[in-house]
Amino acid sequence: MINPNLKGKTILITGGNSGIGSAITQEFAAMGGKVVVHYYDKEEKATQLVHSIQENGGKAIAIYADLRQEQDVDQLMERSIEAFGTVDTLINNAAACVLDTIFDTVGATIDDHFEMNARVPVQLMNRFVLMHKEQGKKEGSIINISTDASQKFAGQISYGASKAALEAYTRSVAIEAGPHGITVNCISPGPTQTGYIDEQLERMVMPDVPMRRLGEPKDIAEAAVFFASKQARWITGQVLLVSGGHYI
Repeated sequence: MINPNLKGKTILITGGNSGIGSAITQEFAAMGGKVVVHYYDKEEKATQLVHSIQENGGKAIAIYADLRQEQDVDQLMERSIEAFGTVDTLINNAAACVLDTIFDTVGATIDDHFEMNARVPVQLMNRFVLMHKEQGKKEGSIINISTDASQKFAGQISYGASKAALEAYTRSVAIEAGPHGITVNCISPGPTQTGYIDEQLERMVMPDVPMRRLGEPKDIAEAAVFFASKQARWITGQVLLVSGGHYI
């Protein structure tokens, strides 16, 4: 069995209490990682998740933060370091997503998407690399979560465009952070069942998925483990479609 060498590492997952974020949290905890579960809402889910990990012998804490507030970005990183001494892997999973088209979008909708899906991840990456340099760390990893429809997402044009921006930031930050031992990669999930895909939508989507099944949150979580693992130590600046072939 491949050992990803994650035991004892600290992983900060934004939006880590539900959906794909919850699966990522559980997967890293199962690998022996110390997990920081950021949440904005659904506090009960965050608490239950942390208790479950702790009951199974793992280490986890939950931290509330409204990441749209810059002081909360600082506090999230500071409290993570206070709890576990450092952060080895940052996973930018939290996102804003509402429907909009060119016929009905408004400035606030555009701003909300780019604030949460582009600005916030960049600010967290900034805090991460500064901490990395200050502590004299030799290696670290950043994993951003996008969507495989980032290049064209009719019906959700601001969501798709903001995720395309995140992918662009991923490549640029990888160049700047690489000399400091930090890998920066992006996972772009395809249609993943987190409760929002009903039977009608599944029937519509399925012909475009060569693997002929919806993604599961665990599919995305396992890709995140790979990017954080020692096996991926020379992989950076990549956008990986984890989509069953959707949008290849």
